[in-house]
This record gives sequence, C-alpha cells and structure tokens, in this order.
Amino acid sequence: MRHVLARAPKDVLLTLGAAAAAAVVLSVVVALRATSDSPGRIPSGVTISGIAVGGLTPGQAERVVAGALGRPDAQLRLIAPGREGPFLTLPVVRLDPVPRVRRAVLRASRPASLSYKVRRELGLGARREVALDYRLRSRTVDTIVRRAARALDRRPRSARLSIVRGAIVVRPAANGRAVDRPALRMSLARLPPRLPVPVESIRPPVTDAEAEKARARASRIAGEPVLITAGRRSVRVGRGSLRDALVFRPASGTITVRLDSEVIERELARVFGAVVRPPRSARFRVRGPRVDIVDARPGRAIDVAATARAIERRHGDAVRLRTRVVPPRLSTRRARRLRIRELVSEFTTAYVCCQPRVTNISRAAEILDGRIVGPGATFSLNQALGQRTTARGFVPAPQINAGRLEDAVGGGVSQIATTVFNAAFFAGMRIVTHTPHEFWISRYPPGREATVSWGGPELIVRNDWPAAVLLKVRATATGVRVRMYSSRLGRRVESETQGTARAGIGFSIGYTRRVLAGGVVRRDERYRWSYRAPPPPA
Repeated sequence: MRHVLARAPKDVLLTLGAAAAAAVVLSVVVALRATSDSPGRIPSGVTISGIAVGGLTPGQAERVVAGALGRPDAQLRLIAPGREGPFLTLPVVRLDPVPRVRRAVLRASRPASLSYKVRRELGLGARREVALDYRLRSRTVDTIVRRAARALDRRPRSARLSIVRGAIVVRPAANGRAVDRPALRMSLARLPPRLPVPVESIRPPVTDAEAEKARARASRIAGEPVLITAGRRSVRVGRGSLRDALVFRPASGTITVRLDSEVIERELARVFGAVVRPPRSARFRVRGPRVDIVDARPGRAIDVAATARAIERRHGDAVRLRTRVVPPRLSTRRARRLRIRELVSEFTTAYVCCQPRVTNISRAAEILDGRIVGPGATFSLNQALGQRTTARGFVPAPQINAGRLEDAVGGGVSQIATTVFNAAFFAGMRIVTHTPHEFWISRYPPGREATVSWGGPELIVRNDWPAAVLLKVRATATGVRVRMYSSRLGRRVESETQGTARAGIGFSIGYTRRVLAGGVVRRDERYRWSYRAPPPPA
C-alpha cells in the first residue's frame, strides 16, 4: 500500500514560522526576566580598559580596576599624518597621569538597553568597553599641543599668477592643515601608546579655478596693443608694456588684475606732456598800502589711474586719454574770504651792511615773506623759520648766550624777531610769549623787543582778528622791514614808554599798549623789563 505525503499549503507554513519565531522571542523574554541584571551592579559584559567589571558593584569595580592598572606606557608617541614613526616622543611620567577610575565606573554602571540584553542572551557578542582617561598636568599638555601645532600646522598656499618668459601662468594652490587642538587634548587624556595627531585640512583663500579666471582677464587686458588718443596726439602701448604693467593681488578669494599706474604713466608722459598744466594759486599783489588779488587758475594733469582702468575695460583697440582738473592750493574765492586788503602795521629796524648776521636776516626774510596767518591762528617764529643750519642757507654770526656774545649758526635772527614783534604789536595782535634780550641793544626800542633761539626763547603771537594777516618781509643792505596787511576793522593801537634807556649800564623800562576796535578797548596792557649791563668789550 503506497502512502502519499501531502504538501502543506503555503499559508500554513507561514503560520508555523511565525509561531516558531514568537516562541523564540518568548523564550528570550523569559530568559531576560530570569537573568536580568541585579540592581546596583554593573551590567554583565562590560569592561573598563579591558578589565571585566560586569556584575560588580561600583565600589568593587573601582577596587578591581585600580588594582589591575599597571603603569601607563612608558613613552607617549605622537604620529604625524602619513608617517610611520613618531615625530614627538616623551615620557608619560612628565604628564603626571592620574587615572579617573570613578568616572569610568559611573559610565560603566549605566543600565543596559533591551537590545543589548537580547544580543547578549542570543550570544551575538554583546560587549561594552568603557575607556579609561587620565587627569594630566595641564601645562605639559599645553606644551605638547603647541609643539604638535608648530611641527604640523601648515598654512595654505593660494593660487597665484606670474609672468614666465612672456606668458601668464598659474602657480597652483596647496591645501594647508592645522592640528585639531580640542581633539588632540581628548586623545591625550586616554594615553594611548601611539597617538595619530588629528588634523584638519584648510582650503587656500584663492583656488586654482579663481586663478584661471584671473589669468583669462589678464590675457584679455594684455593680449592686444592699445592706442591711446588725445586730440591729434596718440601713442600705441604694446603687449609687452601692458604685460609688464600687470599687477595681481589676492582679494576676498579672488585675484584682482590691474595695470600699474606708474608703468602706464611712463608710456603716456613721452607723448602727452603738453597736456599737463600746473595749477596757479591766487596770490596777493601789494601796491603800496593796498592789496590786490591775482586770480587763481586750475591746472590739468593726466589721470593715469582712470586711463589705466579704461584700458582694462576697453572693448576695442583705442582708448581716450583721461585727464583731471588740479585745483590750486589757494582759490580766488578763498583768497577773498581771507579779507587781506590793506596795510595795518609796519616796523623797520636798521643794521650795518654786509656783516654775517645780515646774511641770516636776509635768509629769514626770504622764508617769512608772503606767509599768511589765518583768523584765530597762532604764529610761532621758530616754527616758521625752522632750525637754522648751514644746509638751509644760514651762517655763523654773533648772538647773545648767557650774557655773552658768541658765534652760532643763525646769529642775528633775533633782529627779525624784534621787527616781527613790533609789527604784530602795532597790528593789535595778541602777544602770547616773547623775551627781550639780556642787555639792551641800541638799534631796538628799549623793552619793546624780542629774541629767539632754536629750542627757546620763543616769539609767539596770535591773530585774534576775524581777517587773515599777510606778512611782507624785505631785507635791504641797511635794514629789515616787516609789513602786515589785513583789514583794519577799526583797529587802533596806542603805546607809551615809561622810563629812559641808559647805554652801557643796567636799567629797567616799562611800556603800555591799548588796542582799540572802533573805539572799544580790546586790551589794555603793561609790560616791564630789566636789562643787565652789557659785557665789557673783548
């Protein structure tokens, strides 16, 4: 009798499979419940730096780990990226390592997850390794990090352009790198015997692609000659000159391409020099007691920078020369606003012709002539004349020093000081500071005079009137005269000397000054000075 085995339907097989799987899961759950980790103990399968601590209490685990720990590796070896051997080796003892056992045990004591338990019960290799780190001497860690950075950090190199044998070429970029300092500190805390130093790649600011774009711009600018025109004049700037004028500068991740204005200017100056016209400032022309203004005239200059930019942007083979207006230093309008119109004071002092001191007086007069003291401005004679040196045209001549006459470069300039002082005195200007001579010199008004020397004494006056003052200073063979021009503004100065000068002996003298403006007294001043007896003749 034959027996026939009937094949079970497909859905019956699926049902049986699902039931079998459910039975397995049910058995695992039952096993998990039966073998669940004990409260207060570390889950089984957990190790700390290779030391099994599963099933132990935290206190037991701390003692086991502390007892099983040996000394850390005797040497710490830092490995650079791409190298086999260490680039830095130092004894671990220098880090004074202290293992953080309790912190590792706390991490190990975290409850195991359900998936971890399932894999453990099914024999799927459920293990959990907790790393042990160390507390290290912070100063030594800082030193290691700095040394690693000094050895491994490398700045990125941007792509750049250069001219090689007449061709514009790209110098490729190169990435840089930097030690990841926080990551290195974390790795050091675990004291691995070999520590590959973590580094980060740094991209260069200017990439090869940007450099290629700049090279294309440079080739367009210097690829063909350009004709620069101005009226009937023109000059052709060739490719070689344009290429020599190229300037490449990195800027915000790109390379700017410009033409050097100085190189272009040399090309333009040969042909367009006639276009240039210097400006002429307004000037004051003195006619006796009156002052006229000679109008200013603007100048014209080649605008080299604008012409270079036009060459860079050109869409053909010709560019029109760019020029610019050069304003005068003193415009006619501004000159009028200074209100320099008429003579307001003058003073003259005499001297004997042809002495060395006269050379210094004449040189000082040249420097001061035409100087303008604006409204409210302060005038320092030392500052105006500058240091008296032979290179500036001054010569040795007698001057008073500590009560004695001795030769010094610039001697005699005090006569300019006295003459300027008196002109300012009668112009009603404010006398800020002045110092008379130690003994009286008969060519000066007694008391009402001043001396100067580089480094002091000083003569300083202030123009406290609402109109500028023009100084006209002229030295002749026999004397020097200072005239001051401004607007009178109703000014009037009265002065009276009190006392008598006595030649050859010491004496005291006083004088006054009343400054009026339209009948109103602006200042009422009294001065007094005592002279010493002059030194005996040598």
